[in-house]
Amino acid sequence: MKSHLKAAFLGLVLTGLCGVSAHAQDGTIFGYKLNIAVRGWITPTYDGSRRVAPAPGGSLAVSKPADFDAYAAPDDAASFSVISTKRVVIGAAASFREARLNNDELMGMRSIGWSLQGGGFANVWPTPWLRLHVEALKGLTAQYGIQVNTSADAITQQGRWRLAAGPRFGWADATFNTRYFGVTRAEAIASPYIDNPYTVGAGAHFVGLEGAAEYKWSPKIRLTLDTRYHRLLGDDANSPLVRQLGRRDQFSVSTGIRFMIPN
Repeated sequence: MKSHLKAAFLGLVLTGLCGVSAHAQDGTIFGYKLNIAVRGWITPTYDGSRRVAPAPGGSLAVSKPADFDAYAAPDDAASFSVISTKRVVIGAAASFREARLNNDELMGMRSIGWSLQGGGFANVWPTPWLRLHVEALKGLTAQYGIQVNTSADAITQQGRWRLAAGPRFGWADATFNTRYFGVTRAEAIASPYIDNPYTVGAGAHFVGLEGAAEYKWSPKIRLTLDTRYHRLLGDDANSPLVRQLGRRDQFSVSTGIRFMIPN
């Protein structure tokens, strides 16, 4: 499952330039602004957990002011567009994947720190109301696996409300799956709950659905609501971390606010 805290490296660099944005007479930084979303989540405590807890979250995109209302799904990685046409958008993407601690039912498992992931994305618009999205992310810290996330969203505008929903599918390589769903012999010995090691290969990570609603509170402020369902698949779903200690079905809900800076 993707992290709920996402930040693009280029976006962070531009954030640092906001302090000197007064020198930009048009109110932008080299023609771009930061599209920032801040959310509060009720979400599983780790990928595959049966327990949920409150968690902060958010995302950002670096875009031109005219693109403030361009659709971006809540589960998109942070992005910076490089090529943009009416039908196709391609660019860089980045995300932070949350840490996993070795406490409670994960006693004896190794702790996994926050992972910065970097890669790219592509959006294709077959029609004005349908967006196809794919992103590929490689772990750069704490884990070094590859994730590929795909989605399709049907979008409609109803007055001040924008509604979107569609299916999700995720794939991951053996390095990623082993890191988060494998069990080493040492971990099986240390765990009070798991008796045997478990080996994981590359393959399908999850399938799911996402639904989002956004309300236009003012020209520069949007209120957001998001619901998410993921069902873990393949080797990941059969891991004892999921089959014995957690569950395949993962539900999340969030609410928050989206705005753009500089104003």
